[in-house]
Order: sequence, then structure tokens, then C-alpha cells
Amino acid sequence: METLAETSLPPGLRRPEPSSLIPTSPEGEQSPQNSNPGSVLANIIGVSPGGSSGHHLLEDHSQSSQDDSGSMVSPSADPEPEETIENIEKELSESCADTDSQPPAPFVGAGIGRGGSSSSGGSTGPRRLPAGAKLEVGATLRTGTVANGDAGLPKVATGGGKPMAMREFDRKMNKARGRPKRKAIVAMYQSEISDNKIGIKLCIKKASDATVQPKKPNRKRARKPRSLNEDSSDETSPEKRNRRNEKPRKTNNNTEKRSAEEEYKPPEDQSVWANQLPEPVLHMIFKNVIQSEGSVPALPRLSRVCSSWYKMAQTPSLWRTVDLGTWTKDRFKTEPKLKWLIENRLNYATDVGLANWKVTNVQCVLDKLLEATPGLVAITLTGWKALTSEHLLFLVQNFKNLASLDLSSINAEVNANKTAVGQTSLCNAITEMGSRLTHLHLAHNRLSGIPQIVKALSTHCPNLVLLDLSNVSTIAISHGILHIEQLQHGCQKLKILRITNSHINLSTATLQEQMESPGFPALEELSVASLADESRLFNDEFLQRILKTSTQLKLLDVRGCSRLTHDSLIRLPTWDLKHLFLSGCSITRDMGSGLELIASKWAHSLIEFDLAWANATKPLDDALKALADKGSESPLNHLNLCGSSVSLEAVKEVLANCPHINSINLASCRGLPRGVKRLLQGAQEIAELRENLGVTLKRPPQPPSP
Repeated sequence: METLAETSLPPGLRRPEPSSLIPTSPEGEQSPQNSNPGSVLANIIGVSPGGSSGHHLLEDHSQSSQDDSGSMVSPSADPEPEETIENIEKELSESCADTDSQPPAPFVGAGIGRGGSSSSGGSTGPRRLPAGAKLEVGATLRTGTVANGDAGLPKVATGGGKPMAMREFDRKMNKARGRPKRKAIVAMYQSEISDNKIGIKLCIKKASDATVQPKKPNRKRARKPRSLNEDSSDETSPEKRNRRNEKPRKTNNNTEKRSAEEEYKPPEDQSVWANQLPEPVLHMIFKNVIQSEGSVPALPRLSRVCSSWYKMAQTPSLWRTVDLGTWTKDRFKTEPKLKWLIENRLNYATDVGLANWKVTNVQCVLDKLLEATPGLVAITLTGWKALTSEHLLFLVQNFKNLASLDLSSINAEVNANKTAVGQTSLCNAITEMGSRLTHLHLAHNRLSGIPQIVKALSTHCPNLVLLDLSNVSTIAISHGILHIEQLQHGCQKLKILRITNSHINLSTATLQEQMESPGFPALEELSVASLADESRLFNDEFLQRILKTSTQLKLLDVRGCSRLTHDSLIRLPTWDLKHLFLSGCSITRDMGSGLELIASKWAHSLIEFDLAWANATKPLDDALKALADKGSESPLNHLNLCGSSVSLEAVKEVLANCPHINSINLASCRGLPRGVKRLLQGAQEIAELRENLGVTLKRPPQPPSP
């Protein structure tokens, strides 16, 4: 560390001048009693009452000042150490340690000894420092005349022996940086974690003996941003202060909640629909509602109205058609909840949907179901991965009225020979049910032996109404052969046939077999839509073989069948088709007049028409104009033109002449202006579309005939 000059030191640490060490009298002469500077410094640093001065900072200097009054330093051979901050602090610490070990001097006098004489008037004995006197420590050790006649009395420190300048300097040097710690007003509990091999032990110790009081939480209110154009005088207005005080204050505890619960409010009187309505009438109303919407979710919603409706909703006879798969959240689909529902709600159920319930003990659930609902007619077991052939056989043997069976999405997680959708298992179940079977869903499964399954259906199930083979994959091509003529002979009542996106191909048949086949005279829905890979499998011949006598067909879905032509559709025996889906067919890309002929044939009955991604502009416009020619007689409600090359004039023609249209999809239509290329649904959006395109409805809708 570099040596500091005296001018760079603080005023309290500078070396005093030699002349200022000796106090002078008011007349300017030196007082003989204070001629020794060590006596004055002894009073400042601290001396014992007995007169024996301890080792202090300027002990050697006081001795050398008698010999050489013009110099502060004794002319000894030993050189004086440098005056640095470290040396000064070291010497001050040593002097303070020596003085603190001795009792402080109760008297302050001019001399060192007990019997020293006073500087005023020759009076002897020690003198006390006057009450009004103060000690001044500045750039030099100054002494002055004290009031009340105490001339020449030096001003000394009242305790500690260290100069006030040095104490203030140490206090500044030792001052803690940062924000000072807040002193604990009350006793606080501190947690201490002790280490051991067993585990962590939490020891609670008390910080002090004071009474512990709960500490109030610090609540900080977030200041609302002040508007720039808001006057500052309005913030302090009495109206705003009163309004602010009237607002309820938010609390972090549950006081308000408890107070609200404690306050009892009498229930309001029931309405006429609860008190004065007879129970048989209310029961009949509920029964009519659940016939159209099902017991779930109708009954849970009705039970929230009032206590009387809740009581009526718990009637077991109303829980007939219960779909617990669609209207139940996945986290509630557990086995214990299912058992409770079976025991408490499904005593009179005839149609139960249990799709995707997480059941491990299938046999236990089937036993409870048999005990609660022995008259079950239809059951949905979609997604029951653990269902085996034994469970399926138990189901069809014990439920004597079972007619509808949904076994969709039952993949073979167990052994293929034991799965419920295996060839042997399905054939045995079909044979056991016989003529009782009306609905069979086998969608989203990997099947084997479809020819054997179709043979069992045509032999034992003459009352089959629905057969769903959508999204079915097979283990080999030979397992996906469908003998349609065989199925037509045995299932004359079939109304719904779905082979959507399946690896199923029709078998070859001779001309005689095709002529002898009765077809499906009652068929109302046929879905053979497929993706690009399977689109080559279905052609005009297959469509004619299936629909040769289907005069009651209402829905036809041939999307993606690229090998179909308009000739097969025009020759179909049905004349009242209501839903036609042609998206992705080769018909929509044909530049001939086939699309116009199809639209003209069913313009009087089509409710839904799908022409998405049709890129032949003229045939598409002609087909839409053929639909618009029916005018008010057209029942068209939904029109899908997504991604097509339809023109704006054709769209205006449909909007102006089809009064019943409720939905039109114009997304990604290249020939239409911006703002209308989207799906528009509802009467309001259709009216806005007519207004934007400047179209006026020519023929208002006629009221339905009684």
C-alpha cells in the first residue's frame, strides 16, 4: 500500500502541528500545567485515576517533546514507521485494547496525577467536565476556553478512549452493504434440518423467549394504469373514494365462503311444472323426450331443473336406451363406475352402449349385466380389447332377446384363436343367435374368413337389417371375398350395407347366378366409398349386381370410386335418391353430359349433393342449373362444391331458385370472388351470401301441405 500524505488523510487522522499541542492561556502564554502534551492526550485516550498511564499511541512523543519543543518526533536512531492507514488502524486498535482493559477515569483534569493542579486559580484536585461542555475533534486536537470560568480545560471524549472521528470512520468502514436486515419484533420459529442416516428430521427451535404472535401477511395492491386523458382531480374526488370503499375486498382466506355457507336461505317455491303437474303426466313427457334423444343425455339434463324433476329422472323405467360410450368422459370410464351404473340405473335398459370402457374383468361385468338387465336387446362393446370368444358365446347364449351386436374395434390383443372377432367365434355366435340377429357391426377389425361369415349370415340370419364391414382389413386376399349373390338369397330384409374403405372384393359370378339373384329389394343405404388404393376394385358391374332390385335406395356413397361411370348411375332402379356423394369419382371429371343427366334424374328428391373437387366447369354448371330448374319443388338442403371449378353464375342460379338450401360449401373455389370462398351454414349466412352476390330469391318457400 502506498504511503498517504497528510493532506490526503481525513481531518481526524492528520498529524497535529507541534505548537497546537500545548494549550495556551487567554493571554497567549503557555500554561505550565499543560506544558506536557502527553498530559492532554492522556485525558483524550484515557488514563487510570491513579495517574499511571498505560501504553498509548503518543507515549514516546510526550517524552521527546520536553527535550525538543520544535519537533514532534524524538531524535532517536530508530526510524519512525510510515503513516499508512494500516499502521494507524493497528496502533489505534492496540491503544483501545489497553484502555478498555482499565476502568475509565471518572475525573478529567489538566494534570495526569490525582493531585495535579488545575489550570485556573491554583485550585487543586480533580475537576469534573461541565455538563454543557462538548468534545471537539477536528483537523487538529484543539482546546479552548470553556464557559463558566473553566479556561484551558480540554474537551475530551465521554467514553471509549477513541476519537469520535475514528469511531465515525470505523462505523462507515464496517457498515453492511445493501439493504439492512429488518429486526424481528416478535419471536419467530426457525426450521433446522439435521443430517442423519435414517432420513431428514425437522427440528423446530424457538428464536427467543418473547411471545409469538402471528405475522400479518403483506398485501400489495396492484396499481391500476392511469389513463392519459383522465383528470388527476377526479382520482381524489369524494365520489370515487366512496365508490372504491363500497367495493368488496378480496381476501385470501375462506371467510367469505364460510359466511355464505352459514347463512341459510329458504328454498324458493317450486313452479307449476313441479308442484301442480301430476306425476303420470310428467312421466309421459319424459318418455316422449327420451324416445327422440335417448335416456342419456336427456335425463341427466332434466334432473338439474328442480328436485321434483330430479326424482322423476331417477325412475328406472325411463332408462331404456342408454349410450354410456358417447356421453361419458374417458376419465370416468372405469370398471367400478360401470358396475354401479349397471346396478342402479340399467335395471330396465334394453339398448346399452358401453363403447371404450376400460374393463379388465369382463366376465364379472357380464354377470352383473345379466343379473340387472336380462331382457337386453342391443349392446355396444366397441373397443373392448379383452373380449374373448368365451365371453361372446356367454353373451349370446344367456341374453335371449339380444338382436343387435356391435363388435367394432376389437383388435386381436389376445391369441387370434381366442379373440371375439375370429372366424370360429363369429360363426358360432351367428349360429347361436340365428334369426334373432338384426344388426351386426364388425367395423375397424382385422378379419379372416369373410366367405365363411357371409355363408353363416345367409344361412341362419334371414332378418338381418344392417351389416357394417367398414374399414375392415384381411390377412389375405382370399379372406376378403364377398359372395353378394349368396347374401342376397339369405338376407332379403337387408337395409344398410357398408363396405367403406375395406379390403373386400366381390366374388365372380356366372350370368345365371346373377339372373337368379333376387338382389336387395329393401336396401336403403349403400356405402362403397374407398381411398385411392381400393378405388380400382369397385366398378360398374359390382354396382349393378348389388343394386339390381333396390328401388327404395335413399343414400348412395361412391366417393373415390374412379372406375365408375355415369351410365351405371343412370340405369339404377331407384328414383327417389336423397343423398348422393360423388366426390373424387371419374364422373365429376367427365366432359360429357352425364353429370347433368344424373342431377336431372334426382333433382326432385336430392336433399344432399356432394360434387367436391369437380374440375369440369361446363358439366358442373349444367348440373347445378338442372337442380335450379325445379325451383320451389327442389328439396336441396346441403350442397358441397369445395375445390370445384364452379362459376359464379351457376352459384347465383342455385341461390335464386332453391329456397330450402341451408348449407353450401364454396371453399377453394377458383372461379368465385374473395369473401365467399368458405363454408356457409344457417339461414342468416345464406341470406348474407345472397345479399353480397346481389341475388334475390325468385320463388319463396311454400308452406308444407297438411
